[in-house]
Amino acid sequence: MKLRPLLLTLAVLIPAAGSIYWLQRPAPAAQAADSRIGQRLADPALLTNAVRVQLKASGNSLELSRNEAGRWTVAATKTSPALPADASRLTNLTSSLVSPKIERLVTSNPSRLSTLELDSTNLTFLDAAGKSLIALDLGKTADGGGRFVRYGTEAKAYLARFESSIDADAASWRDTALAADLKPENIASISFTFPDSPAAVVLSRHDAKSTWTSPDTPAGNQIKSSIIDTQLNTLTGLRFTNVTPVVDPGVIAARIVTRDVKLTTFEGRSVKLSLGRALELPKKPQPTPPVPPEPPPAPRPVYVEITDSKPDAILAAAATTHAFEIAEWTHSGLPANSADLFEPVHVAPAPQATAVTPPLSAHAHAPKSP
Repeated sequence: MKLRPLLLTLAVLIPAAGSIYWLQRPAPAAQAADSRIGQRLADPALLTNAVRVQLKASGNSLELSRNEAGRWTVAATKTSPALPADASRLTNLTSSLVSPKIERLVTSNPSRLSTLELDSTNLTFLDAAGKSLIALDLGKTADGGGRFVRYGTEAKAYLARFESSIDADAASWRDTALAADLKPENIASISFTFPDSPAAVVLSRHDAKSTWTSPDTPAGNQIKSSIIDTQLNTLTGLRFTNVTPVVDPGVIAARIVTRDVKLTTFEGRSVKLSLGRALELPKKPQPTPPVPPEPPPAPRPVYVEITDSKPDAILAAAATTHAFEIAEWTHSGLPANSADLFEPVHVAPAPQATAVTPPLSAHAHAPKSP
């Protein structure tokens, strides 16, 4: 057999066979697109059904829960009772979850997943039976914007334009209002007690546009409306800054002497506020010769007890174990005595009579005839 013709034949047949295989090869199986891509980060319907929300971020964790009346609370902790939650914050959080969409699948590689910091921030929404409706792990921010996210225990990470920060500090989620729906324009009467007087001074009005009156107004005086307006704005908007166990020595000391204010609305609701602060200890006489100054005295927080004819069930339950601390200036801004509520009536001085020179008659300046 001649070798050269055989090689030439193979040189023609092998490329032809390869071309035939390339043209007739089976098509590769199409990779299924991930069903999450293009979908909302969170389904609004799922979030609507949630009655518990758990958050974890920056080393903190908290739980919010919704009662049968639809009221959200911050769950009790070792240092705090259950307290009303700021519903507006939860609304903002859910809005930020349903707005962005999943842009792409980032990775399903375990080694790559471990670099995305997906264990730092977690959100879980649960139903009444405790079943997880949606669980999200929020990772670090991507270089081009957006944030890496993972659903539950899935071994996948996605990218979504979620830009909100997650705060899991329980104190920042509290609704700190102590008298909900109490407005200055709704107050029909206000009474003050004073350390130097056993009886309260009561001020009242017929409607929001009427002037304030009081049977205790001294003669020649009137109610100082500016101070009443200031007190109403402060007391109807009263908020707590912290909670302290009622057995705390500072709370016990603050309840020895209180300043009481009672607000009554036109609808008949009454709210009594008892503001207490520990008495200031008398200063010790300066010894001779002088010695190094003593350390500053311990702070004297102000606490308030509320007796409301329309009580808030959550706050009322919390008050059985904890006292509500309020800003110090609320206490120091109260009128010190009854005289602070009144001012002299301003009487405009009577106009002074002035002498008027009668006009000269026309003939007074006329030249005399010769």
